[in-house]
Amino acid sequence: MKVKAKRNAPGNKKPVKSLLKALRILDTLSDGVDGLGITDLSGVLKTPKSTVHRLIATLETAGYVAFDPPTAKYSLGSRAARLGEQLNHHSPLLTFGAPMLERLTEACHEASHLAILQGTEVVYVSHEESKEPVRISFGMGHRAPAHCTALGKVFLAGLSDSEILMLYRNKKRLEKLTPQTVSRLDQLLSEIAVVRREGIGHDNEEYTRGLRCIAAPIRDFSSRIVAAMSLSMFKHKMTAERREFFKDALVRATSEVSEKLGFMPVSKS
Repeated sequence: MKVKAKRNAPGNKKPVKSLLKALRILDTLSDGVDGLGITDLSGVLKTPKSTVHRLIATLETAGYVAFDPPTAKYSLGSRAARLGEQLNHHSPLLTFGAPMLERLTEACHEASHLAILQGTEVVYVSHEESKEPVRISFGMGHRAPAHCTALGKVFLAGLSDSEILMLYRNKKRLEKLTPQTVSRLDQLLSEIAVVRREGIGHDNEEYTRGLRCIAAPIRDFSSRIVAAMSLSMFKHKMTAERREFFKDALVRATSEVSEKLGFMPVSKS
């Protein structure tokens, strides 16, 4: 049995046909050197021109496809290029981070996660499940609010208070998911100040009832926090004694990944 992430996809696994067709358009354009027109795409995809035109117009509006008026051909747009750049940027993170998750879970016997920050949400990019009969599972691609997760608090701790206020400038109150969730910005800033001092983020049943998490930052060569790693467990397992063990194991893991990404810690003399 697993405790599934609250926002995981529902049981209905039926694919969205229009989305699949749009993705096929992007795949086809990625193979074309000089771009392709509506007729070309219709022939390759065996899809009516009207359908192709409707889908590609949407992709163009979103920036994933670009139209060249002189040739009447489409090619991949700036948003698609940006995704490629982000993937290249995070490849070393996954190369070093994923094996570390496996080692961390093996040592602590608890689920571990690797995440990046997008806006006010953390996005899980890799995870390792424990071998317990009842397991915690936040799979790849799962999103969670930064303000009520240990991972998110680690990212917010890398920002100044003014940057955090700017990030949440359009939110009068923060989303409250459990009775433990902080819903006011002044309370969040107080918590983040503690995270900055300790270098560790905590989630005490703030995102999911019955679950506690501990997280630490991963930095790159510029000392910027580019990712965070966490351990998640049922609340009864986070005893005072085990907390220190989890913290030490997590800090060792994130420090090793950070060094592999080029981070040079400041030596204390």
